[in-house]
Amino acid sequence: MARKQGNSLTGGTGFNSYVKEKDSNINSNINPDVNFKEKTADPLENLQEQLPSKELSTTLRGIYFDNEVAQVIDQQAKRLGRGGKSKLVNDIVKSYFEGKGLL
Repeated sequence: MARKQGNSLTGGTGFNSYVKEKDSNINSNINPDVNFKEKTADPLENLQEQLPSKELSTTLRGIYFDNEVAQVIDQQAKRLGRGGKSKLVNDIVKSYFEGKGLL
């Protein structure tokens, strides 16, 4: 049986000519100066960029306190809210070191 020339894969309106036609419709203009991150910015990423990272500004240290000192720290920190213990102890230690001329 003979095939029609236009329906074969090698000629006329076959697959290759279809692909060539589709490829000619592709827009290859790409602007390297466009910043896609600005358009699709994640709110969490924006917040992280605005706030200083704790890892860069603080260091975690585990230390032991006498029971009576720990109780006072806990009581005072309740008034200060989240991060209150860290702020309280950091301020006390910083004040002590400044008084000694170490900071």
